[in-house]
Amino acid sequence: MGEFLSRHKQGLYWIHIGLVVGAICVLAPWVRWSGGVMPSAWLALLVFILATVAFCQNIGLMHHCAHRLPSGPRWLGLTVARLLHALGGLSYTEARFAHGLHHAHLGTALDPDRLGYESTTTLSKRLRYLVLIGPLRARFAPVDTSPALNALPADRRSEHARLCRGDRRLLVLVHLALIAACGLYYPVLVAALLCANVLSNAREMAEHGSNGRGIYVDLRVSPLGALFFSTPGFWFHGIHHMDANIHYLDLPLAARDFAIRGNLPYLHRESTLGYLFTGR
Repeated sequence: MGEFLSRHKQGLYWIHIGLVVGAICVLAPWVRWSGGVMPSAWLALLVFILATVAFCQNIGLMHHCAHRLPSGPRWLGLTVARLLHALGGLSYTEARFAHGLHHAHLGTALDPDRLGYESTTTLSKRLRYLVLIGPLRARFAPVDTSPALNALPADRRSEHARLCRGDRRLLVLVHLALIAACGLYYPVLVAALLCANVLSNAREMAEHGSNGRGIYVDLRVSPLGALFFSTPGFWFHGIHHMDANIHYLDLPLAARDFAIRGNLPYLHRESTLGYLFTGR
């Protein structure tokens, strides 16, 4: 299976993107126009479940776009990356900048996600972050990139701000289009996005946190967990942190003989929810 994924990863990557965008941008409008003007409770539930899976997968695709754009012309890959982020309520430029810092400084004081590690060391703190912060962000804790931004030359800061403004305009346009297309089902999409963020936050806690430190973690998950806790390959997140150039569909194959390197702790966790409630 690993060899198949590796050989066909570019095509599978595009199919994955198409399924996610189709579920969000085609499914809900189709339900609206086929199910009548007023929402049906059963159809709304179906849309919520399918959209939650789609947004969970979208979070994974957004993450991968921070490292590798889809194959093809750069303008096409960049447009798709910005669209995926806009659907998820985020700016591609901001998310990519923060994620690059996270990879460069995992486990150090310069990691912009460090506050998250230090604030999820107990069950009550983990639940607080899921309930209070999870629904509002696609990360499990506040991400502070201001020191890195302030260290940039003035022209690069100005360019970064310009790109962020463009991303925010795209975000507004995308969601206005979804409101027009989905009508009264649009709140169902928003609820699904919030739910997907909470599930993603739980996964990120399991992938990174350990008594306030950043670590390398590989997760063992079920097929159901693969749907609701983001894209294939995320359970090899420790390997991904050691070599972010490995395509997410190549991670299962790379895990067979990958040599552990670096000075951070490396471990396997049995499940995301297990970590949420036990810290192990």
